[in-house]
Formats: sequence, structure tokens, C-alpha cells
Amino acid sequence: MTSVRVRLLVTAISLIVAIVGCTQSSAPLPTPTLAPNSLSKITDTESAPSPDATVALSVSDSVKSGGSVRVGLAQEPAILNPIFGSQTVATVVASTIMEGLLTPAADGTYVPVLAQEVPSLTNGGVSPDERTVTWKLRSGVVWSDGRPFTSKDVAFTYQVMILPENPVILRAGYSEIESLVTPDDRTVVVTYRRPYAPYREHFPWILPEHVFGGNPAIDKHAFNRAPIGTGPFVFRSWESGTAVTVTRNSLYRDSGKPRLDSLIFKFIPSREVAIQSFKVGEIEVLWNLAEPNIPEIESIPDAAIEPKPSPRVERLILNTSCSSGDGQGNPECPHRLLGDLRVRQAVEMAIDKKLLVDTLLYGKATVATSVIPLGWFAPSLPPSQYNVPRAKQLLDDAGWRIGADNIRTREGVRANIEFATTSGDQLREQTQQIIQEQLREIGIEVELKTAPSAIVLGTWQDGAPRARGNFDMLMATFSATGLEPHSFLQSNFHSSQIPTEQNRGGANFHRIMDPQIDRAIAQGESTLDEAQRKQAYGVVAERVNEAKGQIVLYNRLQLDAFKKFVRGWEVNVFANNLTWDAANWWIDK
Repeated sequence: MTSVRVRLLVTAISLIVAIVGCTQSSAPLPTPTLAPNSLSKITDTESAPSPDATVALSVSDSVKSGGSVRVGLAQEPAILNPIFGSQTVATVVASTIMEGLLTPAADGTYVPVLAQEVPSLTNGGVSPDERTVTWKLRSGVVWSDGRPFTSKDVAFTYQVMILPENPVILRAGYSEIESLVTPDDRTVVVTYRRPYAPYREHFPWILPEHVFGGNPAIDKHAFNRAPIGTGPFVFRSWESGTAVTVTRNSLYRDSGKPRLDSLIFKFIPSREVAIQSFKVGEIEVLWNLAEPNIPEIESIPDAAIEPKPSPRVERLILNTSCSSGDGQGNPECPHRLLGDLRVRQAVEMAIDKKLLVDTLLYGKATVATSVIPLGWFAPSLPPSQYNVPRAKQLLDDAGWRIGADNIRTREGVRANIEFATTSGDQLREQTQQIIQEQLREIGIEVELKTAPSAIVLGTWQDGAPRARGNFDMLMATFSATGLEPHSFLQSNFHSSQIPTEQNRGGANFHRIMDPQIDRAIAQGESTLDEAQRKQAYGVVAERVNEAKGQIVLYNRLQLDAFKKFVRGWEVNVFANNLTWDAANWWIDK
């Protein structure tokens, strides 16, 4: 396959996309630079008003209450307990019901939610030796069933997080907790074995101890599909394949909130169908648009959209372990093709990332260079090299020879891989087609597969291929969400996070074990020095790029659309969550 055929394929795909959107390109949006102190300097972090209160100050006196808003989702969650769920869409729904101690705000700071303040050295919440964190809890908070929220719920959540049988997605740092005590109902004292800089990442979701009868083995509990929380809305129903409905929490602590009577999360087969539903008024909010959709949405008279650079990166995950047989998922059993670094290097060199950005995304995104694209800890790394001749040479050096059909073989094994992504996503399917052609040009045969998000992005407990290791290559968006990259880096790249029957929650799906990455992650969590932490996380990003277990493609924008009469919302790229401020939404008509 020549490069000319690839260009022709790109042109054809661009023409198809142009039917539903303008083909005029625009310059990519600038990436915001945030001051380091706004992100993680413990000594400068003080208590702050809740996000609800902050937004409320800017809302007109004519705010109205009542009504329902329908949110279109091109994916359906597999679970609604975000502690176990690996899909972003699960968080979008669950965060209207459940809350944590803190949340990232849109301005790049932490704000208290169930906590009374953000613990720091300055306010005495962090001890002078930087090992003990004292959480003061907000008073007057009750669960949606009327039971009071207390420190016992935080202690119970900790027990859930550390229980090995629970398929926890992000467990980073909880093993560093030496003790957790609750001297009274409004206080939780957490002591770490050593200074733990990303302590504010802990307890992003709190579970109701009374619902589980104190038993932390909750992986089979009905709560996971019908949660109870302290948030602004209450779970009402889940009609599989159709919608999840949440209604106003009459016991919510903030008077007059939520402003809406209900939110209906409608599951729609594809992003393109969702856009049409938005146009004709079948939904009022549209989640997770793609960059090529911007011109089309902007042409809708009653639509509002605010594209912003985000921590989200579209990337490939390459399985370096055996994808079948007795060694499936075992890093000591190398993948027949992708287990060789030279092959993975060739795969990246064969992909023209700028071509993807300029044609499929109309230049509205940027070529990715790092798994940490945004924030104080984001390193400045060079882009990968697009070099087809060099890619071919690497494959030659690895012993893969071109056959009569231009597909390589080695020792009777064909250079064939399956390439999977989520269904209902036209951009990803187009990207698959181009990468398929580009890899064929260097002699690798690619079979394209799509499946629902719940399968592609599922967990060990779900039997998902990426978790169990029976896949070759997959593509999805992953995000170093929040104001700290630590949990993301630890769960995705630390050697201990390769999914197994024992941990059941690891997210090192490419299954590379790198002692340098492990050491850098440990250094980043154990020092409060900003410069040292940035350097450590930069080492992680560099080593990920060198190992090619994950290949970053392009940096995604935060893209959600609202009807103009839906008011009160604010884009928050650090929360990476459409509904982070749903308590403030209201209908202006």
C-alpha cells in the first residue's frame, strides 16, 4: 500500500465528514498555562467556597427552578459506582448522585465538597512532618435516605478501597496509609507512612456505611447499579439500553438546589445520531463531541459550545504480552508481534499523526506528545517521528520479511493484529481506517473491530479483553484527570498495576514493567517539592514514549454542547466531567 493510497483514503473520509460539517480548518486552541501554586502547592492551598456557591454568585436573579433536562450519551455505563467503573460515562451519571471530600474546580484549584476545608500546612490540616492529614467534615449533610453523613462513612470507604477482592479502579496511595482514625463524627485523621503529596486525590467518592451494613466486600452489591449519595440528585431508574433517570434530592444541603426536577441520561447509538437528536430538540445536552463536530454545532442557532484544551489524549494501547494461551496477559510471555520494541517503534513511525489532525480533526486539535498534556506537571516532549522507510527497516531488523501479498511473516507467523475501539464513534472508525492503511504500507495486516464502550473499556470483573490481556491494539481517550497526575500515572504505568486475578483493578493494560517508571512514580508521591515532582513525572512520560506500549495520537478538547436555554453550567477540564456542576443548571424559558 503506497502513501498515495493512504492520502486518497484520507481525502475520501474528509469528504464524507464535510457533508455534515464545515471543512474549513482553524488554528488549534492554545493550551492554558496554570501557575504551579494553583495546582498543588500544599502551603498555599486554603479553604474555599463550594463550587456551587462560586457559580451561584454569577447567576442572574431571574434563576428559575423546575423542569427536566435530557442528556444524550453515545455510550451506556456498565456500572454506576465510579470506584469500580472504568468508563468516563459512568462518572458523568454517578457524580449527580455521589460526592467526595474535594473536587477540582474550573480555575485549577481544589474546593471542598463533603470536607469543610482543603487541608494544608497553613490551616493546620497537614502536620508539620507532612505525614498526617486531618479532614474536617461538613456538618448538616445527610444521605438521600435521610441518614446523617459522618466520619464513619469515610472510614468505611477506606476499607472498601483497600480490600483486595474489590475491583477498585484507582487504588494509588491507599496502601501508604498507616492509620485512619475518626475521633468524632466530623473528623477523620489520616496518617501516611511517609509524606504523601497527592493526598487530595484520596476519597473522591464517599460510600454510605449503613447501606452495606459495614461489610466492605461490595463488588456484588445492588448499590453499584442504583447508588445512594449525598449529591443533588437521587437515582430513580435505569432502563437498560434506553436511559438512566435521576430526580431532585429533596434533602440536599444547599437551599434551592438542584434547580432542575430531574436529569434523564438517554443512551443513543452513535455520536452522529445524538447530534441529530440535539438538532431536533429530543435532547438538550450533548456529551463528548469530537473536534470535527465543532462547525456543525456552531451552525445550530440555539446551541452553545465552549471548546477548551483538556487533559484528554486519544491514544493506542499495544498489548506487549501473549494475547491467548496459557501466557495470556503475562508480561513474561511476549506478544507474537508487539512484544518486540522494534515492532512497536515501527508502528508509531508509520502513523502520520499530523495527517490525522489536519484532515479528520480539521486542525482543531494538536498532535499529542505526552500522556500528561495539561497542567503544572505537563512535560515538554518532542513529537514522534513519522518515517516509513525507517519503520520498514526496523521490521526487517526484527526478522519480519515481506511476503508475496506484501504482508510480513516471521517463522511462519503472519504480522496480523486486531485493532479495536468503541462503536458508535465515526471519528474513531475513520482513524482506524487510516491507521490500517498506514500499517499495511509497512507490511502489517490490521483487522478492524468495534464494540460497545462497556466491553472495550471494561474491567477485570467484566471480563474485558484489555483487562484480561486477550487483545492486540485498542484506541480510546484516556485522561490524567484532576489537578494531580499521580493516580493516573500509577494505575496506568506502574508494574504493580498489570491486571491479575489478585489485584483485579490494575490499568497497566500494555503490561510493560519498567523499574525506572516505578521509581519515578514513587519519587513523585513522596516529596512536596514542586520541581522534584515535575521532574519525576516527566521521567514517567518520557519512559512511556520510549517503551511504545502506549502511543499518543492527539490532544482532545473538552467538547459538550448545551441548548442556549440551559443555563448555569461551566466547563471544567480538570474534572473532565460534564455534570460536575449539575446542581446549578436551570432552564431559562
